[in-house]
Amino acid sequence: MRKPASPPGGQRGRPPPREWHHSPQGLGNSPERWQVARAGAAGPPDTDRLMDSHTHSLAADDGDRGGAPSGGISANAPVTEQGDGPGPASGMPGRSASGWKTWTGIVTALVLLALAALAINHVANEVDFREVWAYLDALPLWKVLDAIALTAVGYAVLTLYDVAALRFLKTRVPYRTVALASFCGYAISNNVGWAVISGGSVRYRVYSAAGLKAATIAKVVVISTTTFTLGVTFTGAVGLLIGPHPVAHLLSLPELLVQGLAGATLIALVAVCIIAGITHKPVRIWRWSFELPGTIAVLSQIFIASLEIVISGAALYLLLPDTHGAGFSEFLGIYCAALVVAMISHVPGGLGVFETILLLGLSAQGSAGGVLGALLAYRFVYYVLPLVVAGLTFLTWEAQAKHGPVAALRAWIKRDRE
Repeated sequence: MRKPASPPGGQRGRPPPREWHHSPQGLGNSPERWQVARAGAAGPPDTDRLMDSHTHSLAADDGDRGGAPSGGISANAPVTEQGDGPGPASGMPGRSASGWKTWTGIVTALVLLALAALAINHVANEVDFREVWAYLDALPLWKVLDAIALTAVGYAVLTLYDVAALRFLKTRVPYRTVALASFCGYAISNNVGWAVISGGSVRYRVYSAAGLKAATIAKVVVISTTTFTLGVTFTGAVGLLIGPHPVAHLLSLPELLVQGLAGATLIALVAVCIIAGITHKPVRIWRWSFELPGTIAVLSQIFIASLEIVISGAALYLLLPDTHGAGFSEFLGIYCAALVVAMISHVPGGLGVFETILLLGLSAQGSAGGVLGALLAYRFVYYVLPLVVAGLTFLTWEAQAKHGPVAALRAWIKRDRE
């Protein structure tokens, strides 16, 4: 008589060996937990698929220097992320949506870059570069020094983005730490681009050394980005409402239409403030669920960001030739448009894109060579100079930090000498 086949696992009458007994945190008694437990001799589970299909929560840890936030993204209300894994109602492969979004972003950036290249070529044909160097050579020193002073004030105001975000999250961090993370993060991301990655990495390094959790740092980045978005929207809309001519000329649109769109944008911002004051339920946008801050919090975000944009714009306006002919309100409209297009293009620092938008908007009212010379001076004052200062500051902090790569290198050298 034939003996019955032994069950999988190698020993008759015993269940298959179980490895990976500790399930990923947060899976609880879900089927994914038992899938990990039953992996057995088949090897480690497909953790990418498990984590893709799992619902993530960005709820902040209670021990993260504070309790629940009073505004911004809620630390208690879970921020639900559907992920790219297959869902119960969808039989499509999980990674197809992620790949589609990635390619869409790449194609959009390439199209914007191609349009910018065409615009740069068009503008370059109209610029006399001898006039550019002549303008830079004749640029008064007091204008450069005043622009540097405005840049310093602007970056100081930028630190308030993080201050406001941490206040929303009821998280206490010394201002010197916030100033270091914010200044270095913005100075680097302004030049490198991809602010969430470049500036977020700097913030993570500094804030994690101060004891903050990754979830809280991610919320600081998101709230800071929201603050900038509100500010550039408000400032740009006000500028277009008062002085629509440069943008109307750039887009070949009637000035009344540009003013109408600006007015509608301001009405939308007022609606956001009202909704933030009366809505206490989490709002869901695509994959994210979050609580709106109160009306006062939204207004403070708009004020901080608008103040920073006005100051940074004033630094450039000061460097422009006196013959450009645009009032400050008109200039703010085209300046905000250039900021937004440069940010969407994902070109590092918006290099070329930012300058092209401003050249197209302002050169019709003055000397294109003078405007380009002012933009080159502004690129050095507001971008390159802070990057150098931030790099030296961050390296000094890293060299003195008790934890990190430099500290590990010091410890290794010390052990090697002993």
